[in-house]
Amino acid sequence: MANLLLPNLLAGNCSDRVCVRVSRSWNFYDTNNETKLLHADMVLIDEEGNSIHAQVYPPADELFRTRVKEGGVYTFSYFRVRTSNIYYKPVENDQMLVFTKWTKVEEVLAVPPAFPMYAYSLASPEQLQARIDTRTQFTDVIGVITAIS
Repeated sequence: MANLLLPNLLAGNCSDRVCVRVSRSWNFYDTNNETKLLHADMVLIDEEGNSIHAQVYPPADELFRTRVKEGGVYTFSYFRVRTSNIYYKPVENDQMLVFTKWTKVEEVLAVPPAFPMYAYSLASPEQLQARIDTRTQFTDVIGVITAIS
């Protein structure tokens, strides 16, 4: 089975396979109970720099916690492809992946040197201003603006 690039995935249950780097990972806990994990999240990036958000819900998160590390490259298969969350989009992609207990994970040891490390898009000051008090797109700071021309 050949690896698909992220833009070629179709919504629904998926037996396709993707090869991606885990560019970023984090856990999302219940705001009323900080010990209750609601889901684990990842930003994945393929060899051409396409990115997608992925989530794992308990108890399946336990299967990924020890096997998947931020910065690692993996092939994933048997996951769900669905429409991205309208309240939280960490990347500009209208789809997201949901990993389940049936999702297969295999670490890639021979990673091509040009495989991208990070997924990001630059935003102008006007775009940043427009994102204030909106929940549709995640905005993070990864640098310091020193000058605007």
